[in-house]
Amino acid sequence: MCASPQPASSCAPRRLRADAGVTLPEIMVSVALALVGMATALSFNRAQFFALRDQAKQIDIQTSTRGIVDFFAREVRRAGRDPVCTGVFTPLVLGTPTQVRFQSDLNSNGVLEPITEDLTYRIMSGYTKLERVAGATLEILLNEVDLAGSKFRYFDGAGVELLPSPSLTAAQRAAVRRVRLELITRGGSPGSPRTTPLEARAATNVELRNRFFVATSTCP
Repeated sequence: MCASPQPASSCAPRRLRADAGVTLPEIMVSVALALVGMATALSFNRAQFFALRDQAKQIDIQTSTRGIVDFFAREVRRAGRDPVCTGVFTPLVLGTPTQVRFQSDLNSNGVLEPITEDLTYRIMSGYTKLERVAGATLEILLNEVDLAGSKFRYFDGAGVELLPSPSLTAAQRAAVRRVRLELITRGGSPGSPRTTPLEARAATNVELRNRFFVATSTCP
């Protein structure tokens, strides 16, 4: 109640002014912070996704490269096999930096079976494709990759490299005792932020064992 006579309006209870609520600038700041947080999370997730995908791609490239080199070594090691001494199997038919062709008598019947006993490995299409040719059958081992730097190399019994110009001569082919494949595979991952391509390297030195046997033994 009023202690002294005053207007009725002055004696009414005062209402406390509430400060609760959110202003527009506060809302805008909150939204901006939320968007920054979401963008950061999305960027991190994207980076993780590409990192995992690049890792899987790298493993695939390494596995494929190593597997092809090992497969080549097993096949070229049998070059010149001629157990019945027919003399019609040429250990090395062709030798260039990008192509090698060899023959062997795998079933010991003395007859050349083109599908299994006359094989060619070749790097094609501007160093973007690796093919294996067995007779008339073409198998693409690697495709749409960068094989720049990959090559076949040839060495004689003394370890001296025989240089094709552009291919080995008959005398050079007769002197080859070791074939080396150096395979370099580069490939990208679509959409990846990487600036350099993924890369795998593998190499093998293959001694032509049958060439040594034929050279030191006389067929009946």
